[in-house]
Amino acid sequence: MFIDTSELCDLYAEQVDVVEPIFSSFGGVSHFYGKVTTVKCFESNGLIAEVLEENGEGRVLVIDGGGAVRRGLIDAELAQLAVDNGWEGIIVYGAIRQIQQLRPHWTLKK
Repeated sequence: MFIDTSELCDLYAEQVDVVEPIFSSFGGVSHFYGKVTTVKCFESNGLIAEVLEENGEGRVLVIDGGGAVRRGLIDAELAQLAVDNGWEGIIVYGAIRQIQQLRPHWTLKK
């Protein structure tokens, strides 16, 4: 069953928040969902790597990098780690490296 965002907002107006449209998709999938795991970091991806080592089945990683763009928080290696451990997707508020190499990692998952 597919329910789009507008329907969820109509059904659960008091419980649903929608992300501002400041994000770009680099993973090659149009949608994903799961239980959210959050990481807050600034210009360092060490904690992100630790979290992605965990079983990610049914989970989405949301990274608050403060919007910083000097250091990439996700790269092709971390994307592959996420795929290998079953993560549904990653949302990053910050910089991403190796964008051209990310798409093949996520398209392999499905």
